[in-house]
Amino acid sequence: MPEHRLFARLRAGRARVMPTGRVPARTVAPEVRVPLASLFRPFARRAACALVLALSCLLPHPAAADILTDRTAPSPGIAGGLDYSVYVPPGSDAAGPLPVIVLLHGLGASAREWIGAVGIEEIADRLIAAGDMPPTLIVMPNAGRSWYVDSARYDGPGDYETAIARDLLAHVDTEFSTRGEGQRAIAGYSMGGHGALRLAFRHPDTFAAVGALAPAIWKPGGVSERGAPTNRLSAEQRAAWFPNTTGRQFDPDVLQAQSPFAEVAALADLPAPPAVMLAVGDEDYFEFHDGTLEMYLDLRRIGRDPELRVIEGGHDPAFIRAVIGDVLIFLSDAMAADG
Repeated sequence: MPEHRLFARLRAGRARVMPTGRVPARTVAPEVRVPLASLFRPFARRAACALVLALSCLLPHPAAADILTDRTAPSPGIAGGLDYSVYVPPGSDAAGPLPVIVLLHGLGASAREWIGAVGIEEIADRLIAAGDMPPTLIVMPNAGRSWYVDSARYDGPGDYETAIARDLLAHVDTEFSTRGEGQRAIAGYSMGGHGALRLAFRHPDTFAAVGALAPAIWKPGGVSERGAPTNRLSAEQRAAWFPNTTGRQFDPDVLQAQSPFAEVAALADLPAPPAVMLAVGDEDYFEFHDGTLEMYLDLRRIGRDPELRVIEGGHDPAFIRAVIGDVLIFLSDAMAADG
């Protein structure tokens, strides 16, 4: 290299002058020693995971609950039969014969009120897992605006009282493993609360217990009568709420005869009437707390001991979710005592 270029590189710091006869040593990377076991660690983890997965397939797992929908119970008083859904508890195959709870929906709703808006599957699963209630079959019929009365003779929705108290339960007994007499209970919300009380009071040999959540009930001559359909609803609204269920035209006398209040006196003479639980929100939009409290007092008056829950809440799914767990436990305890 020419001398002038060499000095230029030295001034720029891009060249070094080595002592004569010396050769710069090579830069050698430090020796890296890898333990042999670490090479196999990723494979060992994968093998362990595969082994755990394989073993888990061999171990017994708790069966999941199931909701069966779009089922039909034959019933001569309803065209096409009575449609229903049913909650089948986890492990039902090993649980033996099951008690049965019937849940009745509100006006114009369907079984999906319990399944979707309330989440009955999750609630029942939790209660069963905690040991608060035994594995139980929960049957949820579709009843539209029937008020759970027999109305075929009026060209109404159909004979829903007979369909539920007789045909549905007989059908369920053939389709599932059930305990039968003494191990059935019923509950309902709003219109369904009206229906649950009426069916339990009229069929005490069929239902061991009843739960009424914000029941749509009005006592003749009571405080609740001010909110009765004859006082609160227009003629058009009455026709929509009670489509031929009290007659071909709305008949307040028939409505009064269909009221659960009309059945209370007969309970006084029964040796083992159904256990009763009443629940209502203190801000119920329809003021159903009035009729609920009057039913509680009427049952007390004949010497019965109903359970009562008045909670902060309105007339909506949130209220149902807040109390349905206690209702299911109450019904289960009553059936256990009866059985």
